[in-house]
Amino acid sequence: MSGKLFNSSANIYQDQAKVLFDYYKQAAEKIVAEEEKYEMEIAICKERIAQLSQDFKEVKQKRLLNIIFFFLLIPAYFAYTAHLKLKELQAEIVANEQKIAEFQKMHKEIFRDYKVTKLGIAYIPIAEQIPFEDKSFIIDYTNSINTKNFNLNTLKQAELFTNAVNDLDELMKYAPIIEKSEKTESVSTDDYSLSIQNVTYHDYLGKIDRTLRTSSFCLSDLDLTSVSLPVVIPGTEYSKFIYEHSTTETGNIPVFNIFNNTLYKAEIERFHSLNEMKKSFEKNQTMFEEVLKALMMNMANSVQAITKVKLASTNMMVDTSNKMLFKILKCSYNHYSPNLEAEEIERIKNEKFDYQESIDNYQPFQLKSSSKLKYDIVSDCWVGEDGGKTNFPFGVHQIHEEIVAPIVQNLMEETRLERMKIYNNIKDQKISYLNQWHQETMDFYGRNRSESNDLINIMRSTLSEYISAFNALLALKKTEDNLNINKNIDDSIVKLEENEAEVFAAFEAKSKDFKMIQDDFAQYMDRLKEDIDRRAEKFEYIEFYDASLRDTTFKEYAIASGRVNKLEARRIPLAYVNPFFAETAELPPTPSIEVLTYEHLSINLPKIAKAALDELKGNNEALKEKDKPENF
Repeated sequence: MSGKLFNSSANIYQDQAKVLFDYYKQAAEKIVAEEEKYEMEIAICKERIAQLSQDFKEVKQKRLLNIIFFFLLIPAYFAYTAHLKLKELQAEIVANEQKIAEFQKMHKEIFRDYKVTKLGIAYIPIAEQIPFEDKSFIIDYTNSINTKNFNLNTLKQAELFTNAVNDLDELMKYAPIIEKSEKTESVSTDDYSLSIQNVTYHDYLGKIDRTLRTSSFCLSDLDLTSVSLPVVIPGTEYSKFIYEHSTTETGNIPVFNIFNNTLYKAEIERFHSLNEMKKSFEKNQTMFEEVLKALMMNMANSVQAITKVKLASTNMMVDTSNKMLFKILKCSYNHYSPNLEAEEIERIKNEKFDYQESIDNYQPFQLKSSSKLKYDIVSDCWVGEDGGKTNFPFGVHQIHEEIVAPIVQNLMEETRLERMKIYNNIKDQKISYLNQWHQETMDFYGRNRSESNDLINIMRSTLSEYISAFNALLALKKTEDNLNINKNIDDSIVKLEENEAEVFAAFEAKSKDFKMIQDDFAQYMDRLKEDIDRRAEKFEYIEFYDASLRDTTFKEYAIASGRVNKLEARRIPLAYVNPFFAETAELPPTPSIEVLTYEHLSINLPKIAKAALDELKGNNEALKEKDKPENF
């Protein structure tokens, strides 16, 4: 681009042609204007001469007539006046002819030999383009725009940061399956969990953490440099003017430095020095920013992958160790086929251990040895003698089945007669107590019904007395009012009027209230009776200890097998050992995990890094589109 002067021109050559054209156009217009001016003056003079000639002719005719009639009528004075007028007209005609001659001479002498022998071009520096990194900016020399302050940050410890970046690059290439523990580091995690307030980082993760902290420190430990320059903002009218009309290729054409272009030399030198320092960070011909971008993406992918692998491996390790522990715990149980022993298991589930029902027909809980299952480690399931397989056997603890239950049964057999006497005595006593209990309860109900009926009758009579007294009070009030008006006792007496309708209406309203109270009381008595009956039924129950001491645990095992789906989430894995063990095991307190933990675990680092880089790329493209390379 060679620059240009006019907006309508494409280059400097069209500018030259336009200048020449304008020059010759102005010259031609000047010549034509002068010619038209003189021609107009000549035309005016000729018109004046024609008019004067006409006047001269008329005056001459008048003079001739005067001479003819000189001797007759007209005095000599008029003849002399006409003669003077002719001379005046003749003189004016001569003067105009002289003007015409002068104007014709001036018209002929108009300069018409316009020509251009040499057309020169010169340039004036008005701005300078300063390269910086992979971009550039423009500073103005004409004082057309105000200066702006810029803060430039540089790393104080560039070498340390470079080493940290190299270390991270190497760490991201290879991750050990098992970390060493030569340089462990304890990290506080109380922001994530109050249960686990410290976590130990081993060599690999510890080095990553330390290197990241070093990189973060280096990026925050900066030197601040401030410069003030009249930077031309891209997209402004001035910027567009410079881009359209200026050039950087002057060739051998003279350049005149009208403006002071050394005023901002020191600030420009700072920019150049910073640019050189940035280039020193290049690695394998890659710009420093590209290293940071690659590091950002690699770190996001690596941290995300390492975190997921770490969580997965930890969970897998915990699950595997739990499975091993569960298998060890299963060794203390005898496992039976739930299909072969379905009837016996169902019988023990429905057993009530009631002395009155079980004393004659109770059979101890017995599982057959032939229904025992063996664990197949290959298929991870339980196999019976019949070849049947299951993943949920019916387990009974060996100690309880082989030691506790037989001991209890033998002890009960030795004391059976003495316990029968005790059972019968208990039964007789409870029957006596229950008879007395029911008798006193019915007596209590009877008394309450009688008292409630008496209370209802009293309420009715009291209501009637109240209404009668109220009517008498109304009559007395009317009599008093009449005495105040009539002052006559006979006329003022008001007889007592019994308003039966009013009595019945009031009685009906109160009866509804009383009925409601009575219903509430009756319902209360019914609830009380039901509660007493429940308590009596519970008191009447006599536990058959021969059965319950021996087989209560077996019943709990059987019932627990059907309640596995009702276990809380933390107990469900324990059902793999035994459902009853899952129900009764004492669990440690639930770990305290803060909401922040789940939020940080749900963060998709590669997605965030990619979005940030795409946004940065979009901004850079927008800036490049807005601030295209401008040559001066």
